[in-house]
Amino acid sequence: MFVLVDEKHITEEWSDFTLVLPAVSIGNVGQLTMDLITSSLSPNCYHIGYLHDPCILPVVGNDALVESSSSSGKLNVSAEVYKNDDYKLVLLQLRAPLVKGSQAKFCKKLVAWVNECHFKQVLVLSSVSATERVDSQIEGSPLRYLLSPSAKTLIPLFNKLSWKELEKRAKFPDANEESTEEEEFFLPGGGFTKKLYEECCRENISLAVLLTFCSEGDNISDAVNLFLFVNEWLSLVPRKEVTLK
Repeated sequence: MFVLVDEKHITEEWSDFTLVLPAVSIGNVGQLTMDLITSSLSPNCYHIGYLHDPCILPVVGNDALVESSSSSGKLNVSAEVYKNDDYKLVLLQLRAPLVKGSQAKFCKKLVAWVNECHFKQVLVLSSVSATERVDSQIEGSPLRYLLSPSAKTLIPLFNKLSWKELEKRAKFPDANEESTEEEEFFLPGGGFTKKLYEECCRENISLAVLLTFCSEGDNISDAVNLFLFVNEWLSLVPRKEVTLK
């Protein structure tokens, strides 16, 4: 699945590293946020490889991070992997959606890679449809977090930051089931976010999902706010230079 292209950046032990990746979700907010993170960490963010998997649609294009005044001739593919040693981050940028019907298979493979690399934790950047919000989600910040059981140690920190956990909603019963009062997380437009969350719960992976409610359109401001949300936790940019709105 992972193809290393630069041997000098090979790491046998990534137990101190956090894997950060976007879900290909509504408004592509997670992917835009990943570009902001990668560019903010430049020039100390090194391209080390890519993911090659039939679950990801093939895409090729010009290097998205190159400055307009330069012409390196480098191409980007569907799933590029970068590493930053200063913040102990491995960044996986997905530039293409998954093949229809392959979400569960991709999430299993991704979790297997996480286990193989022994990542400290996984951070997923996602977005969900603003049109599906319940009353409690309409007022206040559109930003939410979701944690797997293995990541519950982050709750005190997130409480200190005054972050809100994603609210659960009443579960809709299947056609052959009776109605119950059971609740579940509802992530419309969230791509593979929920399936990856469920897989990480099964495999005891420490997973944090940071997400925002949004709609399709010009999603630059959504990406900026999600980046600032991440920055409150990881402190990638000096706080005095940014303000979360």
